[in-house]
Amino acid sequence: MALKIYSADNLSVHQWSVLTKNSLYYSPEFVSLWRTMKGRDIFFVEEEGEQLLAGMAGVIFGRSYLSRFQSMPDGVYGGPCFSENCTVEQKQRFIDSVLDWLRSKKTMRIDIHNPPEDIENINFQRGDMPTRIIPIEEKSFEPPDNKIRKHIRTGKRRGAVVSIFNNAGSLDDFFKLVEETSSRHSEKPRFSKEWFSGLLKISRDDNRILWLKVTDENKLIGSRICFIDKSQILAWQYYSDREYSHLKPGYLMMDYIINYAIENKIGTINLGWSPPEAETLLDYKKRWGGQENMLNYYTYFSRLGKLLYSRR
Repeated sequence: MALKIYSADNLSVHQWSVLTKNSLYYSPEFVSLWRTMKGRDIFFVEEEGEQLLAGMAGVIFGRSYLSRFQSMPDGVYGGPCFSENCTVEQKQRFIDSVLDWLRSKKTMRIDIHNPPEDIENINFQRGDMPTRIIPIEEKSFEPPDNKIRKHIRTGKRRGAVVSIFNNAGSLDDFFKLVEETSSRHSEKPRFSKEWFSGLLKISRDDNRILWLKVTDENKLIGSRICFIDKSQILAWQYYSDREYSHLKPGYLMMDYIINYAIENKIGTINLGWSPPEAETLLDYKKRWGGQENMLNYYTYFSRLGKLLYSRR
């Protein structure tokens, strides 16, 4: 067997979907979205006959000695996928082969986020990220915190409406929310308008993407993007207009997500990774219930990478 390299343009979509169990995060259309962010989608594959034995999707940013690889970017699940016939030795060889290939290209940093299995390789540093997982019963779920329940009732009483975001004509209004939310955190938007436009095109025909909006008298005041994978909803990005915080758009959308999970028999809701220093955000997530879970991530630095990132 030999490691093969593909892009979204020449990957065997059917075989890849079987290997990845039709995961949104590894799908060619999703991974290639980062082309709008000057990223290069890449798919590492080990084949055995006509079957894909192992694979990993990711995005390469930058060029030459300053290139960086992520599987996957921005809090999305990544890492290798293996067929049921893949042995422990073959899994290890695949990981080693991917690392060797990336090192041969002088990749300065390699990040593997939330892999389904532990990665055994002395070149990787392992870390943990806290997230909160809410288990959803088939018939009902109610947040344990009374204040959360009160905010939901308040939002409903004041008349804001939650619905699916699917109108390309509203993308400019949506991106204003992105810019405003980023500005509140003294940051620039992490994603371009082109990236969101590409995601919107996918979401119209893909029920693994749940993109919500909140409106007040037809004015867009909040939005949340969720991804659905392996019986879990990842409550991913949230944007809002602070002037309309009294209408509780964030609470209304989380209530919608919970009910969506119940109706569609989706077992858990992942509230996403939060930095340890974000105490207010961590407390907010805790009040929705569930349990704290630790997700693994693995990082490799070249010599140049160690030098550059040690200065940050």
